[in-house]
Amino acid sequence: MKKVCVFCGKTPEKKNKEHVLPQWLLSLTGDPNRIVTFGQKVSENENDEELIEIKFNWKALTVPSCTSCNDKFGKLESSVKPIIQKAIDKVELTPDEILLLLDWLDKVRIGLWLNYYYLEKNKSQINPRMFIENRMGKKDRFLQIHFLESVNKKSDGLNAFGVETFAFQNNPSCFGLRINNILIINGSNDFAISKECGFPYPEIMEMTTNGMLSLDQWVYTRETATRHELNLHKGVLTILQPIHSGLDLLNNYYKDSYLQINCLEPDKKIGRLFKVSNELIEPIYNMTEPLDYKSVTGGEIKYIGKLIAKVYEKQKFFIERIDFQDKEYFSKILDLNDKYIQFYENYHKETLPNIG
Repeated sequence: MKKVCVFCGKTPEKKNKEHVLPQWLLSLTGDPNRIVTFGQKVSENENDEELIEIKFNWKALTVPSCTSCNDKFGKLESSVKPIIQKAIDKVELTPDEILLLLDWLDKVRIGLWLNYYYLEKNKSQINPRMFIENRMGKKDRFLQIHFLESVNKKSDGLNAFGVETFAFQNNPSCFGLRINNILIINGSNDFAISKECGFPYPEIMEMTTNGMLSLDQWVYTRETATRHELNLHKGVLTILQPIHSGLDLLNNYYKDSYLQINCLEPDKKIGRLFKVSNELIEPIYNMTEPLDYKSVTGGEIKYIGKLIAKVYEKQKFFIERIDFQDKEYFSKILDLNDKYIQFYENYHKETLPNIG
């Protein structure tokens, strides 16, 4: 397997190793040298219904990078570290801080995707074309924060969920990251939440032979939906951001006043942040005022596994939206994801599985 820089996708110059999950995060959540269980993977025996634990040293979670790229993106790590600490301390975040957090989650998600590409020796037989630099902040994205004290007595630990699946390897759309007492569910995909935010979206998406999407039957409502189709459990904070960066076929749409008003950068087709509150989806215009955390009550979620199962459900959701030519292959991938969904739906314990 050819080694390429996780950031730029080129042969690494002045070769370096990037820690996919940074050292400051490992130290924040426990001993950086600890051996951890990094999620589950499906047994290669088709008749085996059990999931197999993946174990390794956190410090060994590295991917190739250029020294210059590593230094460049190190600035993002420095900016995000206090934001993560604020979330752990239940201090409200500003929209500007959420934007940085979304960029960082793009970086981590794609970094973990490429890490499994190397770790599993490219079992999915893909040819990576996405790298952190050409993927960060380029497509619709969302995040949701959950506080875990009510269901998890253990405060320290780090877990990543969803990054071990074949669905994620073929479409790194959604993952979960548990950091001490918070769980962040993050996703990014083509037109993942455009409909919810009143932005143009295609009702038909077909994967062509060259791996590109063919888009047809466009819809543009100019108004937010009454609820979002992500169908996530309620979190203390849920944020959506529509992004159509690089899609020149949408140039005429972006002359419309609705998109001009509801974009941070209309020329780059970068939408504003939208906040979900009591099923209402509203654009955020003040980028410096802290966002209120919403109380999640009523016993909706008794077990953490229910939250984690949503990660694997969303991976299925994002694949099922696309018409793939190899339907048999992707049908098997979706069946495998059902194993993960069932495992976490039935994980009726108050502590997280695989505390790392």
